[in-house]
Amino acid sequence: MSIKIKYYLKPLYLRTYFFKISLMDKLMTVKKTLCPYQEKCYRKNPIHFNEMSHPHLEKLVINRLDDILTIPTHLDFECPDRSQLLDQLKVLQIVLKKERDRNGGTASQESSKIPESTKKTVTDSPKKNLTPKGKETISDDLKQKIERNRQAALLRRENKLKVLDAKAELLASYESSSSGREKSPKPNLKRNITNTDVTNQKKAKTSDSTFSSQSSSSSSTNKNSSSSIAEDFSLCKTSAGRENIRRQALEKMQMAGFKANIVEPGEFALKYALSEPYHLFFTRVEKIKETYNQPLSITLPEVLDISLGEIVESLHFNFMIDIGWVCLQYLLAAQSAKMLVFYESRVDTEPLPANITAIEIPKPSAFGCHHTKVSLLKYKDDGIRIIVSTANLYSDDWENRTQGVWISPHLPRLPESANSNDGESPTGFRKDFERYLLTYKQGNLTEWIYAIRNADFSAVNVFFLASVPGSHKGRDANNWGHKKLSTILSQHAILPADSSYWPIVAQCSSIGSFGPNFENWLQKDIVTSMSKEKNAGLKSTPSFQFVYPSINNFTGSIDCRAAACCLPYSMKTHSKQQWIESYMYQWKASKIARDRAMPHIKSYTRISRDFQKIPWFVLTSANLSKAAWGTFRNSNYIMNYEAGVVFIPKFITKETTFQIKKEESSDIPVFPMPYDLPLTRYGPQDKAFVIEFFDSA
Repeated sequence: MSIKIKYYLKPLYLRTYFFKISLMDKLMTVKKTLCPYQEKCYRKNPIHFNEMSHPHLEKLVINRLDDILTIPTHLDFECPDRSQLLDQLKVLQIVLKKERDRNGGTASQESSKIPESTKKTVTDSPKKNLTPKGKETISDDLKQKIERNRQAALLRRENKLKVLDAKAELLASYESSSSGREKSPKPNLKRNITNTDVTNQKKAKTSDSTFSSQSSSSSSTNKNSSSSIAEDFSLCKTSAGRENIRRQALEKMQMAGFKANIVEPGEFALKYALSEPYHLFFTRVEKIKETYNQPLSITLPEVLDISLGEIVESLHFNFMIDIGWVCLQYLLAAQSAKMLVFYESRVDTEPLPANITAIEIPKPSAFGCHHTKVSLLKYKDDGIRIIVSTANLYSDDWENRTQGVWISPHLPRLPESANSNDGESPTGFRKDFERYLLTYKQGNLTEWIYAIRNADFSAVNVFFLASVPGSHKGRDANNWGHKKLSTILSQHAILPADSSYWPIVAQCSSIGSFGPNFENWLQKDIVTSMSKEKNAGLKSTPSFQFVYPSINNFTGSIDCRAAACCLPYSMKTHSKQQWIESYMYQWKASKIARDRAMPHIKSYTRISRDFQKIPWFVLTSANLSKAAWGTFRNSNYIMNYEAGVVFIPKFITKETTFQIKKEESSDIPVFPMPYDLPLTRYGPQDKAFVIEFFDSA
């Protein structure tokens, strides 16, 4: 038995003077066209930096390809936006590192050979010991030192592996010694969700506390004393101590039966930069290995990754949460688990440690729920980040289902001299998001609302789209649900003359009660709102297509084999609206390797006739239901809390549509679609999946 633990601690340098100079020589041979905008360039696209040269940026990055970048106090060019400059430098750093590697650079291997005395930073004095051709010479003495350092690094690695093997043996002996006595039950990690009503949720119970861990420094006289790993972490002041606690968390996850979703900590900033300009990800699927190395696959520890910043506090809104599991994800990311949580249902029953406050949001009505899935992270530098997803905060949703996750840029704190309107997003995201938080009327949110008001949202390029329970009238009616989406599209969506032939495509994981026919609600409210566009003129109504798993889709899925379900659509509801099957299309996601991962993601869009373009895209927690989107008659009546984001091309790519298939003539990345196109219609024998499937199986 062995445990593979990857460490988040990385030195701030991975190159030395010699390798930097060698790289400079090689990069000088790469032929690029000088960017016509030069110091005024605002681009942050890796493709642009691959093709264009930017000398004013390159000289700031070239000697710091493996360092954490900062902007020097004094620059020899005009810089009106230092935040934009830092983003450009990070993207350029990624591009130049790739060029270095293609040219034979081996920073990760060679860095361990270099003695401390040769480390350089961006503030180093001018380079010395260069030959006339610009290449460095290395003395025999330095070569010997390099070899000694290499041997020492190998020895340290071997010793570290011995320690891990010893820990593995200890765990094995623990399991062996426990086999002859009564064991504490393990958490029931696979849960059957058969109804959206949380009173019917089966709570996972275990006497083995998720939060408590035997202290590694305890003496034999206090072996029965336990302390919260989360609390220990909050008190830890050293990186070595944090890593030790992280190892404890990993061991505890394995002993409790969790499958630890371990990725290399400290690396996510690179993946995030490469996801520009959409920053839209799909959750990695534990049982589908093809999803592991996809550039847009993500795990929860990556969302929390230290490379995005040191977290000091978090705020989570969700429907269902396993707080113990969430704490362990924080610890695997080596981050502080201090958090405030608003939820409707908890699937664990453990007492909370002092650094966690959890507030249950009562069901707004008999058929309504708190369905929002939004997180806010506050960093040590006073910046914040917002995450909007479709996933509940428990293991099943993050391990074996298709989920969508949008991650905002880092939103720095505005200067004290800023005006109240400074730092707003071009999309009005901050205003809409603050309005949503105020509807909770919770004093605990005051400091978070203050942080939002004082954050610079100018880099956010999507709209915030939410639903809150109530009967919304007058101007307030357009702030929520499908009426809010209608307003956004009316003002900003630009479609071509043939847009009547661009169908509306809805995709979700649960279905509400629509009424006796298509016209009753889907046509009157949803299709009408989603058909809106700027300068529409006289156009016929587009067709409607609905992606939802058939029974055949489900029987081949991971959920079916695990006897679990994230599709709580009932036969009672379906029997009253079987007409919906004539609009239904199967779940197919082979292009992102997620055919067998049932969709808990919810998305809405319109697609061109040739399946090449979309004019907008919505990622949201809102399923296709009146409770989630609202019913508008004399007022906009909504029953759920929901949250999502709207992608409009002109705010992201400066175009009128997003490309969903690559065009050779364009350097704009394609928009990541969660399902295959063209869609596959239900066949004569196909039936929509209903939860009663388990009763007949």
